Amino acid sequence: MPLTLRPATAEDATQLTDIYFSAFTIDAISLLVFPRSTRAPWDWWHASILDEVADPHSHFLCITDPSSPTPEKILSYCKWNSPPAPLPTVSDLPSWPEGGDHALANHFFGSLVSSHERIMRGRKHWYLELVATRPECQGKGAAGKLLRWGIERADEEGTETYLEASPDGKPIYEHLGFREVGRLVVELEGKGDGPLAEKKFVECFMVRPVTEKK
Repeated sequence: MPLTLRPATAEDATQLTDIYFSAFTIDAISLLVFPRSTRAPWDWWHASILDEVADPHSHFLCITDPSSPTPEKILSYCKWNSPPAPLPTVSDLPSWPEGGDHALANHFFGSLVSSHERIMRGRKHWYLELVATRPECQGKGAAGKLLRWGIERADEEGTETYLEASPDGKPIYEHLGFREVGRLVVELEGKGDGPLAEKKFVECFMVRPVTEKK
């Protein structure tokens, strides 16, 4: 039986939060802003999902495998924002959870917001804000199914699509028609050890142009 895509609901918030924290265990920004040493970051993410899933412009989608022993288990999820959604601004940044690096959070996420607004101002587009997959479920096509959902709607509407990607993930998006239009480099030297010992963190801004219907 093929993987199933469905809208995520408030009842899925616990699973979605767990997936985020498992999917970004080697992401330096995530580890610094949302440290795993306390419960506060998990509670913050859970509350954010509950709030955002009710937004009509936010499309939380998830993938399950009906043929698995646990068909209710979510393998992967994403958040697409539809074109009517207003572009966020730096003033919309939230209060960050206790224990994290708030200055880094404001710089990194503020830069993402500012770049998104600068690049896509006045251009109707779908925005892929987040996609996360359980590590043990990667390679099964779940994330690709989520990506194609938004791309298909953008093509139907004749709009562009926008996202941010890591350099490692960039080739996947290029295969789907996205092109890099800029990037953010955040210096991290001295911020931590292990996965946090990276000297810099890079995020690529990518746009997929309008595709004519055949």
